[in-house]
Amino acid sequence: MDGTERENVTEIRIPFRDIDMHGHMHNAAYYAHAEAALANLWRHRPPVKNEPAYLVRRSACLFHRGLRFDEPARFTVSVAKIGGSSVSFAVRVEAGAHLAAEVEIVWVAVDPSRHQPVPLPAATRDWLAGYTA
Repeated sequence: MDGTERENVTEIRIPFRDIDMHGHMHNAAYYAHAEAALANLWRHRPPVKNEPAYLVRRSACLFHRGLRFDEPARFTVSVAKIGGSSVSFAVRVEAGAHLAAEVEIVWVAVDPSRHQPVPLPAATRDWLAGYTA
């Protein structure tokens, strides 16, 4: 961890509460920390009038190496794909120079009252393009 602060990078030390009986981080904790990293990036989006709500459409995780208690980890969020009403995020989880996991999170923009898909706002789409991998 080099202490670099970027809105799409979150660095943590693995807390004891996230450790399973085998000494590795619980599978669900990868999602929790990836979503926290994504939320940190999302705070920097441009303001949009009548912004849609965003719902998780799909998520998946590919595990490479189990993280351990107090191990430093870096969660780097990038945009894998921008669709008409959806966006796919890729979160790389690294410990030192090693890839520990890859988390995919797909959001769909919906009308907040009807929960029907709507197009991504142009300002949001343009901002997201700056984080494409």
